[in-house]
Amino acid sequence: MRGLSLLLGGCGAVAAVLGWQALVPFFPPDPAGASMAVRLGQGCAALLPGAAVLALMVLAQMALRFATGAVDPLAGHDARLLRVNQRAISNTVEQFLVFAPAVLTLSAGVPGQRMGQVTALGAVFALARLVFWLGYLAAPLGRAFGMAATLTATLAALAAAAWFWVH
Repeated sequence: MRGLSLLLGGCGAVAAVLGWQALVPFFPPDPAGASMAVRLGQGCAALLPGAAVLALMVLAQMALRFATGAVDPLAGHDARLLRVNQRAISNTVEQFLVFAPAVLTLSAGVPGQRMGQVTALGAVFALARLVFWLGYLAAPLGRAFGMAATLTATLAALAAAAWFWVH
């Protein structure tokens, strides 16, 4: 089981890098990107896809609670689907709390012509969270691919932000 998890995780990390490279051309440099205010605005925009995935998760949880009548989450009557969704939401919030400041710090430090790379990183994060959620719904092991892809995007943002601020 651990071996399969590591294999899926490795594939998720590779997919995150390849997906990032594939998405970068879709986000051309903005001539106004020399302004830190513009870059920070673009950094905030790069966080929107991840926020949208989180909102989708929350809406799905609300709809499931309504449909199943499990209005009180503390009553202990939540079905597996509700518990999995809640764990995916919690994990996504935790991941987003690390990713968001890293992206904003990176946006402030990166040259304007590289902001497309930051925006693509935000898209990869969102896709990775979506894959994590869907994988988790399928089976607990199914979350490994998306979790590793998320970790790759987050560590890339943290490392790049640190590099730009040190240099």
